[in-house]
Amino acid sequence: MDRPTASLRRLLLLESIQKSITNEIALTKAQMREAGLRIIERKVNHHDVWIQYQYGQHHDEAIFMRKMLDAESKNRAKRTGMITP
Repeated sequence: MDRPTASLRRLLLLESIQKSITNEIALTKAQMREAGLRIIERKVNHHDVWIQYQYGQHHDEAIFMRKMLDAESKNRAKRTGMITP
């Protein structure tokens, strides 16, 4: 285990990151509302995320591969120093 103060500092940093992410989610949802983008239904399974959405008067669906989403989020977290490699 790291020094106690290093672990405490890491916890505080992660809590700060969590707060920032919560704020970013709220901002993104507000931007989606302003743009007229609304999620109608979402289904998540081990392999992918399926989303049915409405954009203005247009209805459509999108499928996002879980492995690609996980890889992109881990890569972004590593680049910004949010997680250790």
